[in-house]
Amino acid sequence: MAELLVLFEDEAAGRFVPLSYTRPLYDMRCGVFTLRERAALLCGSAPAGICRAHLASVHGAGRWPLELLASGAPLTLVNGRALDLAWLPALRAAAPNTAFVTDAGGAEIMLGARLTPGLASAVFAALLGQQGAAALHELRRFARIVTVATTVLTNPWDLIVANGAQIVRDVALWREHGLWPSAAEQRPPHDGVVLHAAERIFIHPAARLDGPLVLDARDGPIVIDAAHIEPFSVIHGPCAIGPGTIVASARVRGETTLGPVCRIGGEVEASIVQGYSNKHHDGFLGHAYLGEWVNIGAMTTNSDLKNTYGTIRVALGGAGQVDSGVLKLGCFLADHVKLGIGVHLNGGAMVGTGSNIFGVHFAPKTIPPFTWGGEVFREYRIDAMVDVTRRVMARRRQTLSAPLEAILRDVFVMTRGDRARLAADARPVAALESGG
Repeated sequence: MAELLVLFEDEAAGRFVPLSYTRPLYDMRCGVFTLRERAALLCGSAPAGICRAHLASVHGAGRWPLELLASGAPLTLVNGRALDLAWLPALRAAAPNTAFVTDAGGAEIMLGARLTPGLASAVFAALLGQQGAAALHELRRFARIVTVATTVLTNPWDLIVANGAQIVRDVALWREHGLWPSAAEQRPPHDGVVLHAAERIFIHPAARLDGPLVLDARDGPIVIDAAHIEPFSVIHGPCAIGPGTIVASARVRGETTLGPVCRIGGEVEASIVQGYSNKHHDGFLGHAYLGEWVNIGAMTTNSDLKNTYGTIRVALGGAGQVDSGVLKLGCFLADHVKLGIGVHLNGGAMVGTGSNIFGVHFAPKTIPPFTWGGEVFREYRIDAMVDVTRRVMARRRQTLSAPLEAILRDVFVMTRGDRARLAADARPVAALESGG
């Protein structure tokens, strides 16, 4: 009987808001893959997930996934903060009731565990509540504990800092599973394409490359799925470009991941775009993280370096402004954010889920979810926001399902207090604003 792989979240999920309001950590992209995709490739089957209640119908196995315990076979649990999964085969081969722990920012966390259904049932309630420490405390009584040195996520900027190295690791994993040959092994039939380090460039057979363009993998591998690279684009590795994405005569610098069905123009450096998002026009995006269904207007730009060359502070959920310790750090745009033309963002800016910002030169560094406006900010009425989301998704032949809509409405309710500081005389606005 096949053993089930189950991804879980722990206490750190709250540190990743607003990015994590609409997505568990294990479905956030870093490197070529999300953790769920990486685990599926490594293990040969899609893992299940247990996560926060409002996400469980879309990203998990339901609010009370007791059927995960029904098979009688051991379960392998994996922390959603994990990046490199080189340790996972050893855990899957370990005796039942073995737990792996690792250091995460000075604190020991439960990295993973292979448990009998009986012991798994003893920690399930804690894991359903994202209480990884409580689960580990219980396992210390009954399980063998093994310490592992590996990379895990602790703060949202870790996604950006780790991305280049994770692309390299993912390409190595990807090559082990016999996917597309390198451009040195099978040169792509495209005219006007300059290849540097062709042995580190991997191009899907259905990709469309319109020269002249340059693919430079001397500093790291380049993976291009069934995407369209338009003329005069320059792409530096390490870089991953997802299926259905259009790179529109852009300069894409190293340590960048572009997820599926994106539209990318201008200059992008060391950034992650989760998928289904547009930065189609000129403007700079650097050391940034974008969720899904984000649209960035023409000439909108983020800063990723202080004039003082000091480290950049970021607002973390429940912790206020925190020094990231990172010199170069751009913006974080949660799912469904829309930015109008010519908006400038400071390093470390956080723009919350569903916000629509326009008509302002410098946006505030922290913008609550479902905020509307520029010079004056208002609460973005949820019914209007949902209507816009349906139209946007339909343009990419996607549908806003009832469970996805429920997530947006739940996040709107749970973040209402964050918008209390908006102008007292402002009222919800239903009109639409063109972002360019």
